[in-house]
Amino acid sequence: MTSLYQAVRNTLFIQTSSSISQQNISNTLVTTDNISGVGGRTENTNFSISPYWTPRFGQFGSGLFKVGYSRSTFDTSSSSQAASLVPDNFVTDSDTFTRQARLASGSFFSSMNWALNYSSNEQTRGTGQDVRFEQYQGDMRYFLNRKFSVFGLAGFENNDYQTTQNNIRNGFFYTLGGRWNPSRWYSLEVGLGNNKHATVQFNPSSNFSSTITYRNKDVGLNTGDSWDASLRYQFKQANFGFNYNQETTTTQQLLTEQGYFIRDASGNLSQVINTQDLIAQGFLMLDPSDPAGTRLIPGPNFNNSRLVSNPFDLVNDVIIRKRGALSFSYQTGKSSYNASVYNERRSYELRAGEDMSYGISGGWQWQVEPRLNFYLRPSWQHNQGQLADNTRYDLALGLNRSIPINLGRPLLMDTRFEIRHISQSSDTSTFDYTENRASANFNVRF
Repeated sequence: MTSLYQAVRNTLFIQTSSSISQQNISNTLVTTDNISGVGGRTENTNFSISPYWTPRFGQFGSGLFKVGYSRSTFDTSSSSQAASLVPDNFVTDSDTFTRQARLASGSFFSSMNWALNYSSNEQTRGTGQDVRFEQYQGDMRYFLNRKFSVFGLAGFENNDYQTTQNNIRNGFFYTLGGRWNPSRWYSLEVGLGNNKHATVQFNPSSNFSSTITYRNKDVGLNTGDSWDASLRYQFKQANFGFNYNQETTTTQQLLTEQGYFIRDASGNLSQVINTQDLIAQGFLMLDPSDPAGTRLIPGPNFNNSRLVSNPFDLVNDVIIRKRGALSFSYQTGKSSYNASVYNERRSYELRAGEDMSYGISGGWQWQVEPRLNFYLRPSWQHNQGQLADNTRYDLALGLNRSIPINLGRPLLMDTRFEIRHISQSSDTSTFDYTENRASANFNVRF
């Protein structure tokens, strides 16, 4: 559940989120319920609150000042029932405090843009060493003309976490470079320094957009070589998308984050309040089966970072996460189709080795009548981890029905009947299982 309260119009906001879910303890037994996954799942609760102030200084500039607190807890009593499933360095409860400040130039500076940024994320854990990600940064860009601009950025990284890989690179960083933007269709930006990057944007039409960034960093997180890429093509009735990114994070942070995030050219994540931006970029789309035309569903570029169906071990570690995803969707008449392929690799600061998960999924939805839909959703997934390697197949088919009701005002009750087959095979026979089930549920949004 998320909420955004506007305490002072267009100036002071209070943002909250909360969730409760069950997470797989490790990749040995990737399940969707407690029928086949008894003892292999843990209850996770998350809460966060973030008040923020967005002052505006006329044509001179604008600002953002934000503080936040979040708590993530895990019920480890149920997970102790299956000790063989619990990974090394199992995740623990945490309290996280965030601070963010930004001042940016306004229209008064017609030929120059500048910004000052500060961000801090401090995570206090129940056991193990605490984690801190902290950065100070200032940047400036001067426009020589409509096609060329030069820029410089500098800052200081102050990160702290337990590691056996000697990957902490704190200190002063800088980048100097320029951008060539001969038309609205494409641009090239190159920055040199102890943190280097090159970004190519190629948007030959309103239907196609792409951004590819290469980085080589000596200071901060994700040091060394890394890539980010985003491509989107929109046909008349179809969408095609590809995304690849790398980030340094923690399990608690991934589970606490709610909402949707956009990654900028510097590799930073920023939350997006206006969902219309996400629709335009293919992260969300309107549900074609919704008669009101207001319900949002994942689009071709959607990337769910909350790990509700987590195929990785829950560990109390700092994670280097690399994920690539390819997606396709097609709408014709009363039918809609979608397919996606992904590959995600995780390495750790304390834990030896690398975990990997890759898979493919698809779906077909057919509108039988205006408020009745039939769906078919197959998926296949392979996981490689510390305790076991396994392959999982999942097939679901069902019916969705929206029923008008009146509880003081007109509402819709969404009902669903589903038949599902799940099968997992592992290199350790203890973790093999097959499940066949039928389920029915309903919900009403007030």
